[in-house]
Amino acid sequence: MTKLRIKKRSFNISMFNIKVSPKESKEDFTDLYTDLIKRLQSENIAINTRGEKWMELRTLFSYEDGKVLYGKLTYYTMLDGTDWYNKKTKKIQTVELDEDLYPNAKEVEYFFIPEAHRFCFINKTSGIAMSQVEIFLEQGLPRLLDDTKSVIVTKELTSDVIERIMNASKLFRLEVGISYSNNDLSGEFEELFDNDLRDGQIQDFNMVAKSFKADSIDIENSKILQAALKLSQSNGFAEATIQNNEGKNENIATTEYPRKELVLSTEGNEPKDVFSKVMRLFRNG
Repeated sequence: MTKLRIKKRSFNISMFNIKVSPKESKEDFTDLYTDLIKRLQSENIAINTRGEKWMELRTLFSYEDGKVLYGKLTYYTMLDGTDWYNKKTKKIQTVELDEDLYPNAKEVEYFFIPEAHRFCFINKTSGIAMSQVEIFLEQGLPRLLDDTKSVIVTKELTSDVIERIMNASKLFRLEVGISYSNNDLSGEFEELFDNDLRDGQIQDFNMVAKSFKADSIDIENSKILQAALKLSQSNGFAEATIQNNEGKNENIATTEYPRKELVLSTEGNEPKDVFSKVMRLFRNG
């Protein structure tokens, strides 16, 4: 009897936190997030992300009745038929292009988990830049919301850069910009701070802390700064000026350090395994 060979897959995912606001404390936006991503694909929303480059969700499938929406994210070139050079005739001319065909297509696999409102895609060296996916989501999703709601798209950032700021020998300046989460896992004080932003209907919260002259900010004794910095990993950004290990001043922007998570899977089980990874990271599951 021939044994079936299970093909193993391992890949890195990059993630975006997608949040619709304002959100009342008892509102459940899971169905709203599901509907947004479905419509982004079904309504053929295409976004110009750079130059002649456009992006759209080409396919969409559902795992376990909507636990995961997944498919292919496609990036292609939209050409203009005017001002083409004819090398043979040495003339500039207009050409007729097929309106449904676009060259230079690239694709990556995406996974959206409505319960955790995370949009993930497989990050490959030769794939699509994270910045282009960010533009696509930031510009595409608001088209599907009415004027009473807005959407916030933030990169998931690595914890290493947060810890580097926290553990710096000297911290001279810290700027943090955050929005409230949608009930992510967090520490006790971060949760209190997060709830305060939500209850106060605060969409964006920015703060700047500066030390006295050459002194260092004592972040260990500031619960507010610690909470804001930790929340920024999934809900915003931080910029800091620190003294590094070489004794030199260094500026750090956390958005330059996107988070990557390794997923171990097998062919055909990618949605299930991405779901498990994301829920372990951001929920009690």
